[in-house]
Amino acid sequence: MDFYSIIRERRSLLGLTQQDLADYTGLSLRIIKSIEVGKGNPSMSTLTKIAEVLGLELILKVKEVNR
Repeated sequence: MDFYSIIRERRSLLGLTQQDLADYTGLSLRIIKSIEVGKGNPSMSTLTKIAEVLGLELILKVKEVNR
C-alpha cells in the first residue's frame, strides 16, 4: 500500500474531510488533494505534519541490496 492510500484511508477512518486535514496541518487543500491522489511529492516536513494529525508514524528503512 502506498503512503497516499494510507493517508486517505486514515483520514476517512477518523471522519475528517480533506479541508479538516488541511486546517489541522496548516497545509493548503490543494496539497492535501494532490497527495491523496498520488500526484504530490511531499517533503518530509509535510508528511510529518500529516502523520501527527492522523496519529501515524513515519519510519525510514534501509532497503536490502541484492548483490
